[in-house]
Amino acid sequence: MTARLIAALLASGFAVAGCGLKGPLTLPEKPGEVTIRPARTGPGPAAPAEGAQPAQPATPPVTAPEPPPQVPPTKDAPTGG
Repeated sequence: MTARLIAALLASGFAVAGCGLKGPLTLPEKPGEVTIRPARTGPGPAAPAEGAQPAQPATPPVTAPEPPPQVPPTKDAPTGG
C-alpha cells in the first residue's frame, strides 16, 4: 500500500466516525425553583476575656517587592535586536 492510500483510508475513517454524538445538541432544562436554606445557627466564636490582647497574625502581611530602578542603556551595551 502506498502512503497516499493509507492517508486516504485514515481520513475517511475519521470522517465517518465523527464525534460519536447522535441527534441534535440541546441544553439541559433549567430548574424551576431554587431552594435557599438558612445557615445553621450553632454556638458562635468565644468572646475574648476582658483586657485580653487580640491575637497577632502568625506571619507579617506579604507585600510586592519594589521593581529595580531603570538604568539608561549605554552605547556599548547590546540592545537585543
